[in-house]
Amino acid sequence: MPELPDLEVFAENLTKYTAGKKIKKVEVFKDKPIMPLKRLEFIAFAERKIIKSVKRFGKQLLFTFDDGKTLLLHLMLHGELYYINEGEKIPEYAVAAFHFFDKKILVFKDHTQWLKLRLHTEGEHAVDPISKAFTSGFFKALLSEKAKTTLKEILVDQEKVTGIGSSYADEICFNAKIRPQRLAGELDDKEQKVLYNAVITTLKDAVKKIKKGMNGNITGEYTVHFAVHGKKKGFCPLGHKLATLKIGGRGSEYCPKCQK
Repeated sequence: MPELPDLEVFAENLTKYTAGKKIKKVEVFKDKPIMPLKRLEFIAFAERKIIKSVKRFGKQLLFTFDDGKTLLLHLMLHGELYYINEGEKIPEYAVAAFHFFDKKILVFKDHTQWLKLRLHTEGEHAVDPISKAFTSGFFKALLSEKAKTTLKEILVDQEKVTGIGSSYADEICFNAKIRPQRLAGELDDKEQKVLYNAVITTLKDAVKKIKKGMNGNITGEYTVHFAVHGKKKGFCPLGHKLATLKIGGRGSEYCPKCQK
């Protein structure tokens, strides 16, 4: 699943591709992703509208139209986006498509139909970890509130801090040199500050690397720069053998020597 850094790049590229463009026609191929809206309601919501911008919040992409309304897109586990030319074959398992007047098409695809396309109406309750709202004070209070919870479970809790998934939770903990299975209440003040800074720097550095490695892309997950996550039976950048365990039902990798 794409996480915050991937989606930050997707939003930037989608803005380049679609901002200022008017949607000529909307096609809906599957009903589940647009529920509770019905097909005609969804089409009326987006058709003949101009996309003003595409921004990211957490793991969601927000398409803002010229009438002030916003469409929320959550790709979930298997959602993909394609920006193709008119005349090209619509990808299999497409759930919806926006046809623009310049003969370009933005396709939303998901073979599971878990992808969500919704009218965005509610305010945000969680905090985005690369926003100004993610302060050291907020993070310290969160760790105190969740003192008996593992660090990984806190980092992936979308109700508190939104945008970090299993992959970047492991990477953040590795960069902080702290094991992901440790309880929040075990961290001293210095470790709390180190972890807070690691959240921000890990995510922002990843955005820069993805821009270089996936220039112009709007789908997929870029993992070349990962130090530990997904490297079962592998080694950390310093050559130490990694350990694998499950935390809160999620597979995790960490370095027993580098992380304490």
